[in-house]
Amino acid sequence: MARSPGSALSEPIPILSRAERAHTRLSGEDRLARNEKTLTSGRVSLTLFGVPASFATWLGLATL
Repeated sequence: MARSPGSALSEPIPILSRAERAHTRLSGEDRLARNEKTLTSGRVSLTLFGVPASFATWLGLATL
């Protein structure tokens, strides 16, 4: 018999103890290493609308 798509959602989620949850957490160093910008990551650019050009220049932002 085939399972219906919603049947996987009805399975109970195991309740973990505090020690089990702590075991799966990352240390501070691991979190920093994961969030560190890599050399291959691209540059992020944002376009702000409604900002006067003189104010953007004063902030040191590039204007279009």
